[in-house]
Amino acid sequence: MRVTSGTAPTTNSPSVRPLRWITAALALTQLAAPLVVTALAGNFLQTGATNQALITPAGYAFSVWGVITLLSAVIALAVLRFGLGSPWESSLLIDACLVFVGYSGWLAVAAQGWLWASVVVAAVMVGALIHILLLLVRRRDDLTCPSWLATLTTLGFGLYLGWLGAAIFANVAAALIGSGVSATGMWWQLVILVAAAAFAVMLTTLLRAPWGYLAGALWALVAITIGAAQRDSPVISVTAGAAALVVVAATVRVRRAQRP
Repeated sequence: MRVTSGTAPTTNSPSVRPLRWITAALALTQLAAPLVVTALAGNFLQTGATNQALITPAGYAFSVWGVITLLSAVIALAVLRFGLGSPWESSLLIDACLVFVGYSGWLAVAAQGWLWASVVVAAVMVGALIHILLLLVRRRDDLTCPSWLATLTTLGFGLYLGWLGAAIFANVAAALIGSGVSATGMWWQLVILVAAAAFAVMLTTLLRAPWGYLAGALWALVAITIGAAQRDSPVISVTAGAAALVVVAATVRVRRAQRP
């Protein structure tokens, strides 16, 4: 393990330093993007197909975006100051830039009602986040940054992936409803929910169960449980609750397997 416990900055290569500045700037745009889009398009998440699906998370859950975007900004600024000090830092920062640009793009296309386009954007973001977490978890020994920065970066991007990796399935449901599929159809939404649970278990195993990912996935699944109950869909609600328990069980299993 080469992650340091001190606060001394790592060496800055000429190629990665500008990328750190770009990443930090794009991370900060995430804080302003919701305000701009809401001012131009209103609160689109409360209307239309984006809020009709039975597997839509309860309204309070979307507040997690504030935590995610703030954490992203803090992480990007910390990386600007200290660097990650790994041979793959540039690759991670490029993925992070893609995620941060994708967030603003997702808001823009969703606000226009281009729901399938929003699914594509979210899928690209999820792919980039998976690669980021794979680097942070599976190649952690390459890091020479302060240990708190390695932990914070893994936590922040894990939370981002946990939430978005589940929410994208609700986006698919919204896109189908926008295409004419019945919003009250339970069985097809149940299939999507089971797929979301299977995806979460797969990522839990692939990424070695980082705590940030667990927190994001559980936040989404519990919110779907509550949202479905509010929409008088007990089958969806119970299934989402069971999915949350399965993800917890998968985390416990993976964590136990990692013990020496």
